[in-house]
Parts: sequence; structure tokens; C-alpha cells
Amino acid sequence: MYKYASTAQPIFSEVTLDIEEGWSAITGVNGSGKSALLKLISKELKSEKGMIIGNDLVVYCAQSTEVAPTELEEFMCTYTKEAFQIRDLLRVEDSWLGVWNILSHGERKRLQLAVALSMPSDVLMVDEPTNHLDQESQAIVIDALKSYKGIGILVSHDRVLLNALSQQTIMIKSGEVLKHRTTFSLAQDAYAQTLSHQRKTLGEQEHEFKKLGKAIQAQREQVSLAKKRFSKKNVGRFDSAEKEKINGAILTGKDKKNGKNLQNTVTKQRQLGEKMGTIKKEYVTGISFEGKISKHNFRVAVEKSCILLFETTELCFPRLSINVGEKVGISGENGVGKSSFIRYFINKVDFAHEYLYIPQEITEEEAKQLFKNVDEMSSEDKGELFTLIQCLGSDAKALLYSTVPSPGEIRKLLIAQGLLKHPSLIILDEPTNHMDLDSIESLESALQEYTGALVFITHDQTFLQNLSTKSWVFQKNKEKPYTVNEIL
Repeated sequence: MYKYASTAQPIFSEVTLDIEEGWSAITGVNGSGKSALLKLISKELKSEKGMIIGNDLVVYCAQSTEVAPTELEEFMCTYTKEAFQIRDLLRVEDSWLGVWNILSHGERKRLQLAVALSMPSDVLMVDEPTNHLDQESQAIVIDALKSYKGIGILVSHDRVLLNALSQQTIMIKSGEVLKHRTTFSLAQDAYAQTLSHQRKTLGEQEHEFKKLGKAIQAQREQVSLAKKRFSKKNVGRFDSAEKEKINGAILTGKDKKNGKNLQNTVTKQRQLGEKMGTIKKEYVTGISFEGKISKHNFRVAVEKSCILLFETTELCFPRLSINVGEKVGISGENGVGKSSFIRYFINKVDFAHEYLYIPQEITEEEAKQLFKNVDEMSSEDKGELFTLIQCLGSDAKALLYSTVPSPGEIRKLLIAQGLLKHPSLIILDEPTNHMDLDSIESLESALQEYTGALVFITHDQTFLQNLSTKSWVFQKNKEKPYTVNEIL
């Protein structure tokens, strides 16, 4: 059993789980306890009851790329055959040593994984390993992880990665841990069938519960009438015949029959209610934009220019503009300058009205400030915020009072807080990073309905294709500056 210090209810209770050799995928909504389970296995956290065995030599590759691995320098300075193979496998460059802060998040992730794979382990745990990675890098990481021999544990929202690696799937649903000895997609199908059956059963039970409620009401009225009939309160003092009639009815037990029927029906409804309580109801997800979008003097544009990305590399682009209602998807390899361009874009454009910008990652200090800002909101705004967070698939109150919110939950909080301002322009850098699949689909549907302007960077091809009305494609060139092409 394990629970956070800030919560009364345990995250896990009475869980028995065995994880076999090969890759096991762990899935669940943000805040369901996926990362906590990894930290329990790695001994970073200690369970309050029970034990975990077989986890003597564990390597944990976290999802955050904010801090370089402590073993990084040792790995980069190791010249064994195995070290070179790992560096080749993940295409790690010698020049990456000592420049962690200027590497793209995708380059950091590949380097972080290389260090994890180089360490001796019986169990390798990776948390969201394809966050920040372009398609080519995703394929590289999949091949690298396939090479691991041992017990692999994977937490991810990347459907391609999950299906490529998973041999068994562990689903965390409302505190319950479900294990399927099959791939992620087949496990999803099996769970969907189970959920459909549960919903049908719950519907039938709710109908029966209402039916019993009506029966209880009718039986209470019968008992009330019987009490009035058997009462001698309004019988005259000398009306012995009526008194004898009432005594006869009481002696034959007619007054007890209705009461017994009522008691049985109440018991049956209570038992049915307890049975209904064992079927967990899931959050209703899906957000929509209400209220007026802030007006902005469109079109928004940046003029033709070149910006310096690194000491010797430039990014050059033509005049780029956005009209109201347009959804611009930005794609390209890691390290080609997409995030740098967004920062340049924000600094150059004169925004007269509200806009929402959410970066790839948020630091611990920024997260603390975010929670402070939310705490200072009015009760009305907090109510709207709670609704938005819940529609993105998380328990809003549990999130706000958690001492260790997941990166995905923090991202939901950022998005929900920003949407309260009804911005005329939304700028998102890798919005699907760290978010669970249900939340990604909810966000995608909401942004499709959004009537303002949208600019977003993503490596999620499904998200890109479903949303973008035009694309800015960033390209690396060996003999000339990196470039941006606009595709309508």
C-alpha cells in the first residue's frame, strides 16, 4: 500500500503484481500513479505496507530532461565496445558533452536514454521516452529499447511505441491495477469490451434501483395507512365493536405484513446500491470554448529574417503570417530551431490582447508560481478551472492539493488556466508531451472548435494532421542555413 502524505486515500492498496522479462507497458490517466509505481519499484519511494522483491538492480530513466544524468560524463568518457554501440545506436555526438543546457529536449532525451542503457541493470524503467522526439529519433529509440535484455517497464502515451515494445500491459484505472498478457492495442480492446459490459450492467442496475425506490414509496404509504386503520385514537370510548375489530386485525398479523415487505425492499435496494458502488464511473472528458474570444488586430506576422541558433548555425525564414481562425502546425527534426523560432516570434510580435503560450517544459520554480497564482484566484474562477481540469480527465482538487503533481497534470493546469482568459491566439510547444491519451483526444477536439488563431509545435503526426490548416516545416541543411517552408 502507498499514499501521498497530502492525501487520505492510498494510491495503491492490496495490489499483487508480477512483471516478467520483456517489455511491460504501464498506462493510465495523469495522476493515476504510474510514475509513483516506477519510483516504488526503483526504491525512490517506500511502500507503507507490503514488499517488492526482485528489484535489486534497477535503473530509472525519468521523463524530465531538466537536469543532466549524474553518470553522463563517465559514460561519454568510456571507450568500451558496448559504450560505442550505445552511442551509435542512439546517434549520440561527442560534442554533446558539457553543453546540456543548449541541447534540444530531444537530444537530451536520447543522451539520457543512452546513459540509462549503459548502466548494469536487471530492471530498466523508462518514463515517456519519446517525449520531444521527431519521427526519426522515435524510430532510433524504439530500436535501442528493443535491444535491452531484461525486465523493461515502459510508461508512455505514444501508441506507436507502446505497440512496438509491449508484451504485457498494466492498466491503472481508478486505483485498480489490471494486467493483460498482451500488447497495448489488444489490451485496450479487451478493456473497452469490459467497460461496455460494465456500463450496460450499471444501466440495468440504475433502472432497478429507481424501480425499488418507487416500490418503497408505495409500501411506506401502505404502512402509514395501516397504522391509521389499526389506531384506536379516534375510536369512541364505548365503541367496543370497533375496538374488537382492530384487535382481531392485530392478532392475525395484518399490521406486520406491510412493514415486513417494506423492510425487505429497503434491504434489497441497499444491497443493490452497494453493488453499483463497485463499478467505477469514469470522468466525462471533453472541453469546449465558452464566452467570447478576445479580439485581435489580425493578421499577425513576422517579417523575412534570419536568427542565430548556435554559434555557427542560422535559421532563415520568409515572411510568415497567421490569420484569425488559422491553425498552424510546426514540424521538423529535433534541434532545427522550432522552439527558438517561437520565442523569437513572441518577442517580435506586438500583442495588443491576450495570448496563451505554453512551453515544452516547466521548471519546479515555475510550477510553484503556477500553484501560487491558482491559489490567489477568485472562487468563481477556481470553479471554472476545476471544471476544465476534470474535463481533461483529472481530479482537480486532488491535483491542486497534491505535493507531487505529475508533469502531465501540471500541463493540464497550465492549459486550463490559460483558457479561462479566452485568448485570441494560442501558442503551444509540444502540447501532447506528458499527457495521457484521453486528455490528448479531449484537447484535440477542443482546439478543432477553437475560433481564434493557433500555432503549435508537435511530433505527434495524428495530432498534426487532425488540427493544422497549414504547416511551417523546419528543415536542416548541411551546406546552408536551416530553413522554414510554408505549406498551405
